[in-house]
Amino acid sequence: MALNKQSIRSLNEKSVLRQIFIGGPISRIQISRNLDLNKSTVSAIFNDLSERKIVVEMGQGESTQVGGRKPVMIKVNQNYGFTVNFDIGFHHLDVMGNYLDGTAFHYERFDTTKSDIRQIAALMVKTIRSFGDAATIQGLLGISVAVHGIVFENKVTYSPFIDMEDVSLYDELSAQFLVPVVLENEANLVATFQRDFSRTSNRTMDNIVVISIHKGVGAGIIINHHIYRGEHGEAGEIGRSIYTMNLADPKKAEKIENYASQDAILELIMRQKNLQQLNFGEVAALYEQHDDVVVEAINNFCSYITTMVYNTAISFNPDAIYLSSDLIENITDLLPMIQAKYEQLPGKEKTDIRLLKGAKFASLLGGCSAATHQALDITEQQLKFNYSLKNAVPDFDDQAI
Repeated sequence: MALNKQSIRSLNEKSVLRQIFIGGPISRIQISRNLDLNKSTVSAIFNDLSERKIVVEMGQGESTQVGGRKPVMIKVNQNYGFTVNFDIGFHHLDVMGNYLDGTAFHYERFDTTKSDIRQIAALMVKTIRSFGDAATIQGLLGISVAVHGIVFENKVTYSPFIDMEDVSLYDELSAQFLVPVVLENEANLVATFQRDFSRTSNRTMDNIVVISIHKGVGAGIIINHHIYRGEHGEAGEIGRSIYTMNLADPKKAEKIENYASQDAILELIMRQKNLQQLNFGEVAALYEQHDDVVVEAINNFCSYITTMVYNTAISFNPDAIYLSSDLIENITDLLPMIQAKYEQLPGKEKTDIRLLKGAKFASLLGGCSAATHQALDITEQQLKFNYSLKNAVPDFDDQAI
């Protein structure tokens, strides 16, 4: 009986904390109504969370139409602790520090062109230690690492551009820091970001697919609010799907990401225009100037992406498909072009195609959510986080997603 009561208390506490995350600032009376819990139960849980400084009071709200005392509003205490979140990219390591409510207080990019995985792991450890307690009460709560490859049970089983050698990042970081460590596929964390940082209240995030388009192409799949990883963590590797194949020699099959990734488009344009380097802003400028090479490359890119969008839509039938791409964000015509091409394809009920905003930081923020869920032991319940990055990235366009 005692164990049962303790279990119920634990579940109620997590439910109350979830309400504060997704509805804060919120009053105790509103939490009681939302959860259909006794007011005294909610107050007792709040008092415990407050003593542990996980939540704080922040003044009074509005009284009801019939009058009475104004309710005291509660919110998550962002200064309770923080997470450190990494993205191991092609020749770079991104790092972000986030408070408990998701607010970013630090962002930095390291050049890892000449670094192997052991040096990258050492850089991670050094960076985490440099934060100290980040002026928080509990200090470090958790760590996340986004990997552009296949991750299964916190182990990298496939990485297309980083030799993991025999290094286990999970073991290395867990040994150095006694906090939860989350290793996850980059596209899965981008999908987690869209699910948990979205402010668009009129859209469900229970069944969505996020197509992450960078050096490769991957899909983060959320079914019934949970990441779908497949039998061995390989679900969502849509960039490796076959685009062309010689039936006489199947080994020469071409992957679609060889044509549809952002790097493939940049390399094509640089090769045809004899350029040594090119960034997305420059591609956008050339496109606006109606450069023939760039216009043709972008039109082809739209066709490739539309093909993947269509195949994904008929395979999973999600509520919406989000495209995470710096190139699509830089060229405003791209999303409408993809949507128009998609509408011309067979099928009556078409899936909504949307742009995921903030692609540059999405995997880091998704990692923040994953690490925070683990740190609070709320892995089966939805939390909502603060999207503000202004303190960490002054020029970030902080618009609702």
